[in-house]
Amino acid sequence: MPSILDSTLLSTLPTRALLGRLLVLRGLLAAGWAAGIAWLHWGLHISMPLLPMGTVLVLLGSFALTTAWRLRLDAPATQMEFLAHLLVDLTAFAVLVFFSGGATNPFVSLMLVPIIVAAISLRPRWVWLLAAVAGGYYALLLFVYQPLAIADPVAAYGMHLGGMWFNFLISAALIAYFITRMHAGLRARDGELAALREKQLRDERILALGTQAALAAHELATPLATIQTTAHELATEFANDPEIGADCQLLEKQALACKRILTQLAARAQDGTPHSISLESWLAELVTHWQVIRPDVHLKTQPVSTRREFTPPEGLEQAVLNVLNNAADASPDDVELAATAQDDVLWIDIADRGAGFTTEQKAQTGRVLFSGKPGHGWGMGLVLTHATIERAGGAITLTERADGGTLVRIQLPWNPPS
Repeated sequence: MPSILDSTLLSTLPTRALLGRLLVLRGLLAAGWAAGIAWLHWGLHISMPLLPMGTVLVLLGSFALTTAWRLRLDAPATQMEFLAHLLVDLTAFAVLVFFSGGATNPFVSLMLVPIIVAAISLRPRWVWLLAAVAGGYYALLLFVYQPLAIADPVAAYGMHLGGMWFNFLISAALIAYFITRMHAGLRARDGELAALREKQLRDERILALGTQAALAAHELATPLATIQTTAHELATEFANDPEIGADCQLLEKQALACKRILTQLAARAQDGTPHSISLESWLAELVTHWQVIRPDVHLKTQPVSTRREFTPPEGLEQAVLNVLNNAADASPDDVELAATAQDDVLWIDIADRGAGFTTEQKAQTGRVLFSGKPGHGWGMGLVLTHATIERAGGAITLTERADGGTLVRIQLPWNPPS
């Protein structure tokens, strides 16, 4: 049984583009035939069978309108459908040639155009089928056709030579136009497939990392409980010592923060229902949590201009924390955080005064794992952040600040509470 991939031209977008190009080609050929018939019949006074040829052109125009309506439907086109379009065009062309001199018509070689189109778009068996049909039509037109009523053989010979020259120009122009546009569509498809493959590889790495993180979280629960208990006992024992006691209290807070992260991870795994919260409250909780983890960083925040509630996408908090951690690693003395909402868009800006990024690093962020500093910084954290934001329908941009440093802007669609 053929798969969907076998029955379509590998992608809906290129297939629709190919049908669109074929529709343009059909319209040009129909207009050319109409102009040629009118020129021969009324310009050169050569009697043409207007009724049958006009009927073929009307039917071809109706088919073109049907194709235009079909392209407005959101449905993929199969190879069989594309082959049917080419067969219709080839048959209509053969009938028109039959009424205008048959194989003696210099434009009979235009029957090669559908074969060239098929050779680029279809599988070999369908190309050979179309070539066989075209060959059969040509063989019939050698013997069965309606000759043109031209009395002067010298004039007929001159018209034939002129028609061959004009036919060459038309064939070259049509082939060049159609082939280049089709190649552009196929290149676009290849680019989309390459991007999908890259995204799939990145998601596979993230999935593997998530599995390892879940195992690590399960194993960390007991050591963290021990550290928290020990830190609490030491903080009580050295309560009168300002230096050791403060360090023990900090250690206890860090252990509590780690335990909170594991608790939230387990809760999200059990209950995936998102909860609505005001942007101001969500940001305040995030800042409080992060300052416990990074108390040495000087963070500047700006007031939130809206009090509307929204539903944070899954993983947004961790994505923002990843960017904050990297900004803190770049410039711990100057990190800025701001969030604004306008209409249906949420912006979260995180700025630092670090060394910034090279052009190559900007192109790699979120796509491959790299770090500008050994041991930490803009590696897996940014890849995870990009994946989270893209899954939520948003985007991340990195820009250089005027006085040095980097501005990371997270743009998300505003998700109101349901």
